[in-house]
Amino acid sequence: MADTAKNSFIVLLPNQIITIPQDSNLAWLTLFYALPKELVSKRNQYLEIPRSPYDVLRTDKYDNLINDDAFLELVWDCYAWSVWQFIQVPRSNGYGDIPGKWTSYSGDFPLWRLCYAIQNHFRNKFETEMEWSFQKLFTMPQGMEIPWLTYQQFSNLIGNLTDMIVEEQNWQPMIDEVWKNRQMDDYSERKSTNKRDFVNKWYCSWNDNKKPIFLDEAIKSDEEISEELLIHLPAPREDFETKILAKEKVDTFTSALDKKDKQILQMRMDGCTLEQIAAFFGYKTPSAIYKRIQKLATAYEQFVTMQYGEFLDTHSKKPKKTEKADKDSHD
Repeated sequence: MADTAKNSFIVLLPNQIITIPQDSNLAWLTLFYALPKELVSKRNQYLEIPRSPYDVLRTDKYDNLINDDAFLELVWDCYAWSVWQFIQVPRSNGYGDIPGKWTSYSGDFPLWRLCYAIQNHFRNKFETEMEWSFQKLFTMPQGMEIPWLTYQQFSNLIGNLTDMIVEEQNWQPMIDEVWKNRQMDDYSERKSTNKRDFVNKWYCSWNDNKKPIFLDEAIKSDEEISEELLIHLPAPREDFETKILAKEKVDTFTSALDKKDKQILQMRMDGCTLEQIAAFFGYKTPSAIYKRIQKLATAYEQFVTMQYGEFLDTHSKKPKKTEKADKDSHD
């Protein structure tokens, strides 16, 4: 009985104790009742659940709807998407919202997972501090309905709860580290603006005037060529960019290329089109140049991945910074 109570929400009624197992679909009903109508409408069948908890909890009429996986998906996804809007990450001028569209990020991105994990804390808050506890839902008289929250009211609720729980659980340092160490797999698609901006940080400065050249600008084709040419590299770290992608490292990569590939790459760096390069080498169409640039992209990805791995292995052996030193480095 003790174990059951520990893993359940408890409702005390006259001559009766009701337990709602936390691993049951019903345990998410409190969060469901706080959703605004606009979000519940994403799955229209759940508009059928009465706003009168008495009718839902005292009968089995709506058990099939609540016990369906779609019910969990509705609640979890709506709350996760809402929490995402309030997660704060380090930006150049302090802290701010996660940049770009939420669809740009993979479902495996740790901050997305956090948006789902935090919901268990929401349920506990609802039970102990909010008006949607099961104790109150079970004691509402028959016919009494819970009014819909407006979208703005719901947004304010989630924003306040997110800030509160992040502070109580001391999650901000973890969020900072996740953001600073994000990986390419954290982004959902190659055409994501966020992903391209991220890749653009991986520049090399091997030209004579030392002006930074974005790598994807160096290898990308003209408009008729697919964005598949873009190189996708592991996530950068600020010190890695300066130590690994320095000129001598880039020279190491180019030194292994044959004369033609070096010249093709240099011509692209100088702004030549694929057609111009093809004409220079006597090709009738730019397709051959396109294929060579694809191979260069793959080779450079492998090169940087290897260098990045060596960098992480080396620096993982360094002693940890003191708290003050770490703070100074971020400042």
